[in-house]
Amino acid sequence: MEAVRVERGTITQEAFGRGTIESEREAAVGFDLVGRLSEVLVDEGARVSLGQELARLETDQAQADLRAAQTGIGAARASLQRLAAEEDRARALVATAEREDTRNQSLFDAGALPGQQRDEASDRLRVARADLDRVLAQRSEATRGIDVARGGAEQRRVAMVRATLLAPFDGLVTRRLREPGDTVTIGSTVLRIVDTNRVYVNAAVDETMLPQLALDQPAAISFPGTKEAVTALVSSISWEADRQTHELLVEVTPERLARRVAIGQRADVRIEVGRQEDVLRVPIRMVHHDETGAFVYADHGGRIALVRPSFGLTGNELVEVLDGLAEGDIVLAAPGVVATLPLDRRWVAQ
Repeated sequence: MEAVRVERGTITQEAFGRGTIESEREAAVGFDLVGRLSEVLVDEGARVSLGQELARLETDQAQADLRAAQTGIGAARASLQRLAAEEDRARALVATAEREDTRNQSLFDAGALPGQQRDEASDRLRVARADLDRVLAQRSEATRGIDVARGGAEQRRVAMVRATLLAPFDGLVTRRLREPGDTVTIGSTVLRIVDTNRVYVNAAVDETMLPQLALDQPAAISFPGTKEAVTALVSSISWEADRQTHELLVEVTPERLARRVAIGQRADVRIEVGRQEDVLRVPIRMVHHDETGAFVYADHGGRIALVRPSFGLTGNELVEVLDGLAEGDIVLAAPGVVATLPLDRRWVAQ
């Protein structure tokens, strides 16, 4: 015969869930241009820091294009200097032709110069102005050429910068999906990185526990193969339950992880949804049920009696006794699978 005394203590009611470790921040990183991988600088399992170089594309063509663009800029600048000198010469010729044309017009008006000489001076002025317009047009074109060459050089520089893949945050490389020599396209993933400092468990909890769940409730996370539980808090409760399993996802965030975990690793979660301190309690295994309700077998003067107490909060192993039993009372249970005890019989503890 198993005998247990009614005692005072704490009862906690828990909601159980099973899920996987997830990261609040993860990234599939890749290049935003097409190219061939020359180097992948990190392996799976490597820890990386914000801004760290992860991979590089071949840049031989980009470097050649940059050198060509820089050569074009130099040639355009030399041409611009030459045209600047030509502009000075053309402006000087226009100024001379304008003075000569003005002087000849005055002489012609005074009758001291034939009309043919006046017309020749006017023609020289038109030619000088046309030459100046040509030089100005060439200089404008050369200036635009420099701007275009500078833009091309800047594009090559940007392409060379974009040919280096950088870590977007501190984290852990979980997948390496490309190798040197592979051709990558825009949007293709080279590496997967997760932030292991910001992880949580997405646990599936029975929907019947929803009324008792709340944010910031204390919880415990345990992992397969370990006995130690990690303290945690409820950080999110899903607004939608699975229509087939009738479970909802509850996000539980550990306060601190002292052990290594893997993203996607299984984890069990126990969420404290109720607690009673300093209450009478008995083991749940001592409570029986019939068509009338719950009852226990109790000691009454050394004999077996049936008592129907009122029960309160139910935990995983203990249940609260509201009345019907007192502290120190003894409740009884048969050993093994036998549940029914003969009433008013004397009992012996085993």
